[in-house]
Amino acid sequence: MMKALKSKLAIGVIATGLVAGMGTAFAATDAGGQLQSWYSSASAITKGLIAGDVASYVAANKEKMVTDYKNINNSAVNDVKTAGTTETTRVQDSINGQLNTYTTAIDSKNTSIKGSMPGEYDRLVNGTNAINNGVIDGIGFVAKLDITKDVNDQGRTSVNNLTTAVGTTQTQAATALTTKIEATKTELNTLLAAERTAASQEIKDNLAAKIAAKLAELQTLADTLETANKKAITDKGASLETTGLAALETIVINGLK
Repeated sequence: MMKALKSKLAIGVIATGLVAGMGTAFAATDAGGQLQSWYSSASAITKGLIAGDVASYVAANKEKMVTDYKNINNSAVNDVKTAGTTETTRVQDSINGQLNTYTTAIDSKNTSIKGSMPGEYDRLVNGTNAINNGVIDGIGFVAKLDITKDVNDQGRTSVNNLTTAVGTTQTQAATALTTKIEATKTELNTLLAAERTAASQEIKDNLAAKIAAKLAELQTLADTLETANKKAITDKGASLETTGLAALETIVINGLK
């Protein structure tokens, strides 16, 4: 039981430190390395606190123990409540954007730390706590009931709050996205209609101008050919007239000799 309570204390200290120090860890490029560095410092502090707690605890009385376990209980409840609030914010951020690229490195290092943590603290507790287990059996039983009830009650409350908050965010996000899509489609359809009108008019104007230019070109050609042919006809007519008149004149001259 002593081990369980000390583990609760250590977790409380670590959780508090993690919230306070996470900004620094996340600022680094190597998030896993930063978390390991933070954890090493936090763990050294925690071990020092545990040594002090053990020394003072041996001399503590029953009333002091009751106060301690109630403080532990309250700390655990607050940690669960904080975890619920933190998770709500995380999920809402996840819905509105992509996960930060540091998540994988942090999760990996967190798993490694949690995997080695029990053995690390088992060795520390087992070396200093062998003679103190019987003192807290009665208090520990009551504490277990209180902690189990209070923490589980807070857990259910936090889950309900999380579900409600995320549901609201999801609905708002869906509405905003639908509105954005419809507004964008309307804008593009308006632009397409304007482009259609402009393009149609440009095609018609180009065709009309092309036809007009071509007709003018053909008219010029026709006029030129008409003038040339008319001249050729009149020239030919004049020539034939001259020749014909000369031939008639020749016949008159020769016929009347």
